[in-house]
Amino acid sequence: MKNRGYITVFLTLLISALLVLVMAVIAAVNLSAAKGRSAAALKSSMSSVRAEYDRYLFEQYHVLFLDQNPEGEGPGKLEALAEERLSENLGPDYTVKDLALTGVTGVMDDNCAEFRRQIMDAAPYLLADKGVEALKEKVQDDTPVTKEELDNLNMAQDPAEEKKEGDEDPRKSIRACQKTGIAYWILPEDVTFHSYEVDAAKLPSGGKSGKTLTTMDTNFTDMSRLKRDATQNSGWLNAAEQEAAGLVYAANCFNCLTDEVQEGTVLSLEMEYLIAGKATDAENYKAVIDQILVIRTACNFAFILMDSSKMARLSALATSLTWYFPPIQPVVKYLLAGAWSYIEAIADAYRLVRGKKVPYVKTAENWVTDLNGLSHLGEYADPSEKDETGLDYEDYLLILLAPRMDTAYYRMLDVMQLNANQDAESDAETFYLKDAISAFGMSAEIEYEGHTIQLMEEIGY
Repeated sequence: MKNRGYITVFLTLLISALLVLVMAVIAAVNLSAAKGRSAAALKSSMSSVRAEYDRYLFEQYHVLFLDQNPEGEGPGKLEALAEERLSENLGPDYTVKDLALTGVTGVMDDNCAEFRRQIMDAAPYLLADKGVEALKEKVQDDTPVTKEELDNLNMAQDPAEEKKEGDEDPRKSIRACQKTGIAYWILPEDVTFHSYEVDAAKLPSGGKSGKTLTTMDTNFTDMSRLKRDATQNSGWLNAAEQEAAGLVYAANCFNCLTDEVQEGTVLSLEMEYLIAGKATDAENYKAVIDQILVIRTACNFAFILMDSSKMARLSALATSLTWYFPPIQPVVKYLLAGAWSYIEAIADAYRLVRGKKVPYVKTAENWVTDLNGLSHLGEYADPSEKDETGLDYEDYLLILLAPRMDTAYYRMLDVMQLNANQDAESDAETFYLKDAISAFGMSAEIEYEGHTIQLMEEIGY
């Protein structure tokens, strides 16, 4: 009997210990399940927040941006939304004690690194014919004339030649047309600009300045200045290759003078704004045309130096103009060559703004102007004429944009913000892209049956 009592006590203690162990296991499993459910619920609630991306920017610009300051209420708005969804997902047995937004990745952080990443993701799905590869096929050499070649020009006086009848100093006709402004003189009559004035200080770029746009010295009286102008835009292809995705994106998503890819935009010349960053369409147009004239003058100058018949004609004209001091005849000859190259550049720009193409490298067959040809510009862009193989206006914008992409990414955000907020009636309804994020984290503290569950999750696009 006595042994039986010991056995009973032993079995009772053993069963009690087992029950405690089983209950502990059940409690641990229950808590583990609660943690798993909480983690899943938190991810789901964050996905709900992530789904609040700006639809307009996604549909028009293929980027996913979330406003961390919705309706001007700050990150607390996102936290409240996530907490509401989290509570719904968890049910009444759980209590959300705290939920905070952490570790946001801003679209403009680190020199717009996240914006660039999304552009890289979008680029393969955009039209490839509006990019660098298409440019490379049309341009064999992005350095029309080198400084060394210009330094080695033959400055010996040419034998006297008889001037061709009717030839006049081309610099006179250039000065005459500059009175009205060449950019506006060649502008098609049916083109209108929007009147909106950009206040860049209130936009993502903050008025950030980029690589300076220049103009030609159209007096053509200074040989050193002509050499500088003729070589300043060389070597752009390397920059274009490095920024290939950004250039494809710009060409596909932003309007320019000759290609409207979106309707109802604040600016009509968006790509021109990316390049020049001026306040108005008219200013951006002029700045871009002035720079295109620099590029085309250099390309034309490179050809004219190799054309013996044109140089002989210029030599004769220079001889007649320098009768009073013959030693300067060689310099004047090359300055006249620069002036004729500029006249050809004006004809090139005239064609470009009318949707025509212009070969990057000229030949005797595709040279279109006479020495005194500014009075016949309309003949160089006949609507019935077939487009030549060459670069169009948008291609030249990409050439100008390539070395200016660091600034252009910020200006892209300017344009996107302006267009996205056209219908905003108050500051609270405005989506400021400085507040845009592409990834974020959340820390949560959840109470379940007296236990505190702490979680941290991250999510992004």
